[in-house]
Amino acid sequence: MRELESSSQTYRTLYNNFLQRYTESVQQQSFPITEARVITAASAPLFKSSPKPTLTLLLSGFIGLALGLGIGRLRDLSDRTFRTGDQVEAVLNVNCIGILPELNRAVNPSQSADRPVDSGDRVLSQQAALYAEVISAPFSRYTEGIRAIKVAADLNMMQNPNRVVGITSTLPNEGKSTVAGSLAQLMAQAGAKVLLIDADLRNPSLTRRIATSAKLGLIEVVQGRASFDDAKWHDPVTGLDLLPAVVNTRFAHTNEILASEAMREFFSKIKSAYDYVIVDLSPLTPVIDVRITEPLIDSYVYVVEWGQTRIDAVEHALSDAKNVYDNLVGVVLNKANISTLSRYEAYKGSYYYNPYYSRYRYGE
Repeated sequence: MRELESSSQTYRTLYNNFLQRYTESVQQQSFPITEARVITAASAPLFKSSPKPTLTLLLSGFIGLALGLGIGRLRDLSDRTFRTGDQVEAVLNVNCIGILPELNRAVNPSQSADRPVDSGDRVLSQQAALYAEVISAPFSRYTEGIRAIKVAADLNMMQNPNRVVGITSTLPNEGKSTVAGSLAQLMAQAGAKVLLIDADLRNPSLTRRIATSAKLGLIEVVQGRASFDDAKWHDPVTGLDLLPAVVNTRFAHTNEILASEAMREFFSKIKSAYDYVIVDLSPLTPVIDVRITEPLIDSYVYVVEWGQTRIDAVEHALSDAKNVYDNLVGVVLNKANISTLSRYEAYKGSYYYNPYYSRYRYGE
């Protein structure tokens, strides 16, 4: 019995061993078989493997440059304003005779201390300091731009007897009155006998600035209610004469006044009395007054606000006023931002900022 029990225990042990090995072999068949062995434990890396900074910076720079150029091109295409003189000549087929920087300075009493106050004696007011920029700052870039306009007018006068020069623009607030006053002051300072006429009968801003207490003006002279000598104002500093426009009530037919025979006779008389007659006209787009001034005006200077007046507005205004376009001396880009202008015309920016020009005492 003991022998049988011992044999039974032995066989049972063998059976359990074989059963365990069989179970392990079955389990191992379901596991992936690999021949890899861990030789040494992994150590911390000395530098990062991703992302690669050089490649990332190159790709980012290239993409940013392409995106910036694309946005800049879109903005350039959408900017339908005049920015350069070449653009004016290409679009309008007219010479750009001057680029005037924007005047940011206010009226400075020290600059106009020698200018008489508007005392009611028909002497130009000290508020004319902005218009007398060419006198108070003769070596400024603005004054040099006004000189360029004068030279263009003189060259045009050599071909045709153009004594009467009209200053106009497309829209109000483009600076035509300031340009007209500055041009007249510059001509008068040079020794010429100059008459400045405020012929913007709808909005005589020139009169409101430099002849604030005027009671008589262009309308009264033309209608025979006052003499020219009683209506004109005088600047004792430069010798400039001004004929203001006194508008106490709104006129519905200012174009009829400008087109009248009396107005033509008046302009015929003053042509022989003055070397230059500078006429501040109304803008072309809001009113039609300028279109009927051909018998009065020999040539025109067209003022366009730099970076503001739309190209299509200028083209439309000049197409409706063929007499103005045919007698243009040229176009003036006014209120230009010189630092921004250098982005569009590098040589113009160099002209304004080149240190060699400081030898000629040019400044702001």
